[in-house]
Amino acid sequence: MENRSIHGTTDWNYYSIVLDVPEESTSIHFGILLVGSGEIWIDGVKFEEVDRTVPSTNMASSPDDLPLEPINLGFDEL
Repeated sequence: MENRSIHGTTDWNYYSIVLDVPEESTSIHFGILLVGSGEIWIDGVKFEEVDRTVPSTNMASSPDDLPLEPINLGFDEL
């Protein structure tokens, strides 16, 4: 959700992320990133299969956009 980040104090809201998951996948990992001070609450997480008419929210245009190995493991690049 980098291009639709949530700022400031907000009421409960519904957010969705739609990704194409390859059939050979064996797990799905997810998390939340909080920048700065504050707190995040999450509730009602669910995974659903949708048909191809629902557009993906994936920002990577292809798997080639992803690095082949971990980068910036020392966190010295911001």
